[in-house]
Amino acid sequence: MRNNSLSKTQQGFTLVELMIALTISLVLLLVIGTTFVSSRQAFRVQEDNARIQESGRFALEILGRSIKQAGHADIPFTGFKVEFDGTAINGTAGAAGVADTLTIQYDGAIDDRDCEGNPVTAIGTIIQNHFNIDAVNARLQCDGTIAVAPAAPGAPPSGIELVENVEDLQILYGIDTNGDQSANQYVALPASWDQVVTARVCVLVRSEKTNIVSAGSYMNCNGAAVAVPADRRLRRAFTATFNLRNRVNISP
Repeated sequence: MRNNSLSKTQQGFTLVELMIALTISLVLLLVIGTTFVSSRQAFRVQEDNARIQESGRFALEILGRSIKQAGHADIPFTGFKVEFDGTAINGTAGAAGVADTLTIQYDGAIDDRDCEGNPVTAIGTIIQNHFNIDAVNARLQCDGTIAVAPAAPGAPPSGIELVENVEDLQILYGIDTNGDQSANQYVALPASWDQVVTARVCVLVRSEKTNIVSAGSYMNCNGAAVAVPADRRLRRAFTATFNLRNRVNISP
């Protein structure tokens, strides 16, 4: 018997087939890359939005807690005292583009602390919390003082950092002009601080990361649309109204 060897011819890809395969591969890679970038960007936006909400709520909680204590009088068991002797609430209204400041005073009990953590060690002392914005570093700060008669707060920025990435603080004061313990109108700077019964506080918080949002606008604390700056950070304004509980008989 004679063995016949059969040769098998192997054929490779043609140049056209290779180009088509490369094109399809590049398209698939482009689709996968675009999907990944879009998903990553959406995740960054959601993550920074969650942190902004946390910072905004925390800032309002700190400010609201102090505002609700404004003008609290520590009535002694002995002696005569019927009302708070200090200045319950005070502040400054910044010009356009400048944050407001807020100063709160109330009587401190033993072991109470101001916003910097300084403890009250003697009866008859006043706690003063002065809130302001460090515009250079974008943070909410507080300067705490404990004294019988606290000195006027210094010019901001001063105090310790409470919340970072806070760009603005705007406050409207609700004043009671007819004695019914209800705010009749809201003003940026009241003629008489004794008429203030509520405070409407707004903080503008930005994201830590840059290049989060595309070109567009956001609403600031004055309710105006502002173009997104070049840093393209995510920004959001948080607003809440707080009663001065020691100036009204019924408070929420």
